[in-house]
Amino acid sequence: MAASADPKLVVFAWGNLSRADDGAGPEIAERLRALRLDELLVIEDMQLQIEHTADIVPGVPVLFIDASVAISEGFALERLKPQPDSSVTTHALCPTALLQLFETTSRRPSPAAFQLHIAAQNFELGEKPGVVNASATEAAWVFLADLLGRPPGDWGQALERSSVERLEPMRSVSATAI
Repeated sequence: MAASADPKLVVFAWGNLSRADDGAGPEIAERLRALRLDELLVIEDMQLQIEHTADIVPGVPVLFIDASVAISEGFALERLKPQPDSSVTTHALCPTALLQLFETTSRRPSPAAFQLHIAAQNFELGEKPGVVNASATEAAWVFLADLLGRPPGDWGQALERSSVERLEPMRSVSATAI
């Protein structure tokens, strides 16, 4: 985690570097931390957990980054809304369930939230990222570098303008659940 006293963007990146394409989130997190931006709070883990509600900062946009089977190539930025999830466990959450849990426990509205889906196809243990995922990760990084090159106060608005409300067809399968 990269600490920030006054973040302008909270980033959750998750996945497993040992599982081929599933390492896209951690790879992006490493690059973000290397920028050493005081306005950026980066949280990296193998999966989202209940405890991550404590990392959400009221009023500060949240960007979730993960390898995704919801798209077949490139990357997509989806606008998220809090939603209850009947499959919530103590081990892993989807981003929308984490937002809902934040609202429930803090009794505050969740901040604007987005998910950066990075195309992924292979999640085999011990494999390297595939060509599709490597290309998608680089394209996502170019997008993020452009975003972070703007004034920090503009990051949330820029994400809003870039996002789609819902991916079509959206497959609600987390890469970490495979």
